[in-house]
Amino acid sequence: MILIVTFVILMFLGLPLFGVIGLATVTAMIGMPFPMEFIPQNLYIGMDQFPLIATIGFVMAGFLMEPAGITGEIIDVAKRSVGNFTGGLAMVTILACMIFAALSGSGPATTAAIGSIMIPGMISAGYRKDDAAAVSATGGTLGILIPPSNPLILYGVVANTSIAGLFMAGFIPGFVMTTSMCITAYIIAKKRGYKGTGIKFSLTELLKSIWRGKWALATPVIILGGIYGGIFTPTEAAEVGVIWTLFVGLFIYRKLTWKNISSALIRTSAFAGSATILVGVSMAFSRLLTLYQIPQTVGAFMSSISTNPSVTLLLIALFIFLCGFVADTLAMVVVLAPVFLPITNALGIHPIQLGILFVVCCETGFLTPPFGANLFITMKITNVKLEEVALHSLPYLLTIWAIIFITALFPQFVMFLPELLL
Repeated sequence: MILIVTFVILMFLGLPLFGVIGLATVTAMIGMPFPMEFIPQNLYIGMDQFPLIATIGFVMAGFLMEPAGITGEIIDVAKRSVGNFTGGLAMVTILACMIFAALSGSGPATTAAIGSIMIPGMISAGYRKDDAAAVSATGGTLGILIPPSNPLILYGVVANTSIAGLFMAGFIPGFVMTTSMCITAYIIAKKRGYKGTGIKFSLTELLKSIWRGKWALATPVIILGGIYGGIFTPTEAAEVGVIWTLFVGLFIYRKLTWKNISSALIRTSAFAGSATILVGVSMAFSRLLTLYQIPQTVGAFMSSISTNPSVTLLLIALFIFLCGFVADTLAMVVVLAPVFLPITNALGIHPIQLGILFVVCCETGFLTPPFGANLFITMKITNVKLEEVALHSLPYLLTIWAIIFITALFPQFVMFLPELLL
């Protein structure tokens, strides 16, 4: 009880999340029959995780790709593919986010990179600012589902599960979600009267665009092909992605400058510091939850409601959704995964299925105020109020919930590729 009360009070006081988790852990340890050395030991264990380097590498690659010219080439290919359909620019935004997601592994990074280019274009084409912001914020959520994904890497560390298997499991839900979002964008565009780019589809022009953007499009092929081909690990793939982006930006497109590189290094360092300390304190916090037997208590409560695996997964999804209003994605993965894993393991639910459900549920947190990171990014680009962007993101949020239901009800939706290829 002390742990929960302290956590809630510190959260309402507005402390940084790592401070909330760390101070709640220290407070709860007072009076317990465990030495205080428990905290620094678990803090070190949480931070001493080799796969964490992968998340930092993918984030840096994402920061480099826009100034390197890779983002622009991706958008050009997407425009040639679906740009002339009704709502074509919205679809282009979603498809570009899907491709960029296979490079950065980050939802906010995807939103910022694609949204900064596509939102002004959509507004110039007659889109309402709130609609342009909403579709960019929503498309950015694909950044944590389409592999490689930073939350999936962290989940793999916490759950001691194959990261390559998690990446494979994310493909089908990712493509289905992308298609569903494009359909949603088409319906909204039809209602609002949004047109396409006016450039007729041409297979020849599309192939030319693909050829011009071959260096950019080769990036996800190299990263994911190297992982699944057994050439390098996900951690090594992240560093290969950085080196490849530097090569393309400096020597192929020649758009990357030393100023861009130094800016990317500074932004990556800021992310690395905040993410690492957050993972460290979250690991200590999750171990403390285990000592308090919180997973057993939660498991007993859920078992009293239902022992059906699908119902249990939907209850977990609802809880993660509610936490997404106030918590960061990485913190939710590290803190909550150890709570739910014993419950789902006892019901025979594969950790990979829980991992994908976890990440899809975390996507909703990007679109729900007051903590929705993607909403804040697009809000700043468009100067639209947060609540307006959130309201116009609601149809896409319902699309994400449809994927959550499918993931919970049909295990093979997630497990087909991992079981086939591993």
